[in-house]
Amino acid sequence: MTLGIYGDDDRRPYFFLSYARSRFRPDDGTDPDRWVTKLFKDLCHDVGVVTGMPTPGFMDRQIPAGTQWPDHLAEALASCRVFLALLSPAYFTSEYCGKEWAAFLGRVKSQQAGLDRPLAVIPALWTRLDPSELPPDLKSMQYIPPDFPSQYAAEGFYGIMKLGRYREQYKQAVLQLARLVKETAEQADLATGPISDFDALGNAFADYRGRARGRRPIKLTVAAHRLDSLPPGRDTYYYGRTMPEWTPYRNADYTTPIARYAEQVVAELGHEPIVDSVDEPATDPAASPTVLLVDPWVSRDPAIGGELRRIDEDPVNVLVPYNADDGETTDAEKDLNRTVDAVLGRSLVLPGSVKSVASIEAFRAALPKAVGEAINRYFKEAPVHPPEIEPTMERPTLELPDK
Repeated sequence: MTLGIYGDDDRRPYFFLSYARSRFRPDDGTDPDRWVTKLFKDLCHDVGVVTGMPTPGFMDRQIPAGTQWPDHLAEALASCRVFLALLSPAYFTSEYCGKEWAAFLGRVKSQQAGLDRPLAVIPALWTRLDPSELPPDLKSMQYIPPDFPSQYAAEGFYGIMKLGRYREQYKQAVLQLARLVKETAEQADLATGPISDFDALGNAFADYRGRARGRRPIKLTVAAHRLDSLPPGRDTYYYGRTMPEWTPYRNADYTTPIARYAEQVVAELGHEPIVDSVDEPATDPAASPTVLLVDPWVSRDPAIGGELRRIDEDPVNVLVPYNADDGETTDAEKDLNRTVDAVLGRSLVLPGSVKSVASIEAFRAALPKAVGEAINRYFKEAPVHPPEIEPTMERPTLELPDK
């Protein structure tokens, strides 16, 4: 990868904000992550003041429309001086947060092996967390600095932002965090460095998530066009280099790939999301309840359409996002419905499957139902195998008593 965006050292972000996006989508269209955005802006102001640098921080909301999302994210991870992780229960269930953490630590280890320097990672509390909720590697990290206000330790940033009586404590905590960012950046002295392919990175918290909660795996399989497979004339705006980068509801204010949003919702439901795609299936061969997320345009593609027909032989729950603001899709809706029916006819009639999901709010409402139906059907249809062990007792027999 190149460092074209932040090649100038003065333009490097002082911190990269890693956070779990909210899964709640208000009916009134209010931004559910507005409090995170406010914290980011307030922190940028204070970091800018204490450092004098023009680029205080990076948040994924800054990725411009038309930019390849993983590329821009990787540039920021390769250039930032400090990794600021906004901790919450949802943080450790987010595939993308786990990948961001893994990417940054990989960069640190490649540069600082054998050096006595502080780790350029700052964990900050977004919500109240019990130490038992933290992965083992984080328990030794100082996420409640001694000079921070006491209410920060009790409530996290979200709590002291929401409660008016803690306004001064919030301002103090933000300023202290800005000073900590500056101090950590100077002591760590981390140079820019390449990041591994973001799409291929593992999730730093994957093992912890499964062990900590014994969560049921739910597979979210994406069937969508990639930029290199689009039919002639199809708008590239909604697509990425891989199927999971498909962003059907994208607009100027919303740039989250549907797979990322879906895995957050599934994690909120208490399950373990596994995101894969029809062209790159999960490496774990174990069967699990599955929900298929389908770009209606791939139903016309001979190769992908053929794969969907194969999947439909053993039907799974399907959600087909349709963006009502995507003119090309709405104009072709009648024909797309016909071809989707042709390749996924059995799957679409399952309870919980929805063929036309017209908005992100509708998707948020439909996904839990699809997951629930997928789980119910999985346990009804899963074969029951007897234990592969010898009996521990002899089979009882009826014997006549001795005379």
